[in-house]
Amino acid sequence: KQWYQRRVRGVATELGSLRAVDFKTQKNTVVTYDELDKKNEIVSISRSTKGNELYCTLAMNLINVFDTAENIYVNQYEMEGPLVDGFDIDDAFISCSKNGQIYVWRDDEVCEKFKVGENTECCVKSLNKEIISGGRECELSVWDVENQKATFTSKNVPRDTLDIRMPVWIQSISTLKSDPNIFCVGTHYHQFRMYDKRVKRRPVVDIEWGELPIFSLTADDKHCYLSNGKGDVGRLDLRTGGSICKYRGAVGSVRGLALHSAEPYLASVGLDRYLRVHHTETRELVHKFYLKNRMNAVVFTEAVIKEEEEEDVWKNLEEVNVKRRKLEAMWELQND
Repeated sequence: KQWYQRRVRGVATELGSLRAVDFKTQKNTVVTYDELDKKNEIVSISRSTKGNELYCTLAMNLINVFDTAENIYVNQYEMEGPLVDGFDIDDAFISCSKNGQIYVWRDDEVCEKFKVGENTECCVKSLNKEIISGGRECELSVWDVENQKATFTSKNVPRDTLDIRMPVWIQSISTLKSDPNIFCVGTHYHQFRMYDKRVKRRPVVDIEWGELPIFSLTADDKHCYLSNGKGDVGRLDLRTGGSICKYRGAVGSVRGLALHSAEPYLASVGLDRYLRVHHTETRELVHKFYLKNRMNAVVFTEAVIKEEEEEDVWKNLEEVNVKRRKLEAMWELQND
C-alpha cells in the first residue's frame, strides 16, 4: 500500500524567502538566498521534471535552483532584465524575461536565444515540449523551442457593438493535464478564456469572472481553478464554461494556486500572508498557516511513503504482560 503525504515544499514570498510547510508534522521552515529584501522577491516557482528541484525566479535577473532533498540552493542562472519564469524541457533549461526574450540553457550556458513578443507577463511549458507565452498587447502564442518558430498565435475577440477593440492583457496561463492542444487563460480584464488550437485562433470559451484581474489559474482535465485580486478563488467547468463553486477564506489578492497531482487538494497563497489548502470537492478548509510574509506562488511536492501491512504491524508489536504489570503496581502501593 502507498499513500501520498500532503506537503507544500515551496511558498515564494515578496521578500525572497522560500518557505516549506509539512502538513503532517505541522513544521514550517524558511530558506533564504540572500537578505530579506524586496529586490530579492520571488515572482514564480516551478518544479523540475524529475521533481526533486525547484526553480525560483527572482524579480531581478536571477533564477535559483533549490534542491528539496538537500534543502539548499545548488545552482543559479543569471540573465538580463526582469524575469517572468523558468522551467526545464528535457535536458534544456528555459528562462523568459519580461521583454519577451527566451534563453535556452544547456550545460549552464546559453546556447540559443529568441524573442516571443514584448511585455510578456507569463510563460509556461506545454505537454508536447513547447512554450506558451502571453502578456500586455501580446497575444497567446505557442513556440517550438527547437525551431524557434510559433506554431500557434491567437486572435483577439471581435469588436463590441460600439466597434471598440478589446485590449489584450494576458496575466495567467495553464495547460490541461492530458491535452496539449487546450489552454486556459486569465486576463487583466477579469476574462476567462479557453483556446483549442485545433479548432480556431479565437477562444472557444470567453466569459467574465469576478470584477478584478485574474492573477492565477491552474487546470486539470475537467475543471479550472482561478483567483483574482479581490480574494475570490473559484472552480469552473471546462465542458460548459459555467462556474461551479467558490472556496472561502482568503482576504485580499490571491497570487498563487497549486493543485495536488494525486489528491483532491488546492493550495492558495496571497497578500494576506496565509497559506490555505481546500478540499476541491467538499470545499472544506483543511489546512491554514500564517507565514508572516506576503506570498506570490506555491507548489506541491509529493513524498511517497510505504505503509506496512496490518499483519506486519501486529507482528512487530512488543508483547506486554498487562496482568503482571498490574499486580506489580498493586504490590508497590501496598508496601508504600
